[in-house]
Amino acid sequence: MTAGPRTPGLAQGRWVKARRSDNASGCVEVRVDGGVYRVRDTKDLGRGPVLSLTKEEWRAFCDALLAGPDRLVQAAGLQLALRTDGGLTIRRSDGARLRFTAFEVECFLDGLRGGEFDLPSARTA
Repeated sequence: MTAGPRTPGLAQGRWVKARRSDNASGCVEVRVDGGVYRVRDTKDLGRGPVLSLTKEEWRAFCDALLAGPDRLVQAAGLQLALRTDGGLTIRRSDGARLRFTAFEVECFLDGLRGGEFDLPSARTA
C-alpha cells in the first residue's frame, strides 16, 4: 500500500490552508490563479489584503520562510518580520500588511514542508 499526498494541494482558483490549521480560526491561505500565487489571512474574512506573487516570487517567499529568522528581511518585494511573539508580519511596498500568529506560521511551514502548497503538476515532475 502506498501513501498518497497529505492533502490535494493547490488547485486553480481555490483557497487552500495547511491541513494542521483546519480547525483554527485564522491561517495563511494560498490560491493560484493562472501563474499568480495569492496569499491572504482567513481572519480578515475575505476583506483584507491579498498579496499576489509570481511563481518565482512565491518560491523566494517560501524559501525565505523555510530558511528561518535570519533570512526574514526581504523576499519577493515583501518585507518579512518575525515578531518577538513568534508571529510574522508581511508588508508590501504599498502599505498592505498581513499579520500571522506563531501558530499560524507553524501550520503554514508544516504545510510547505509537507508539499501541501505544491501544484499537482509540480509533484509529478
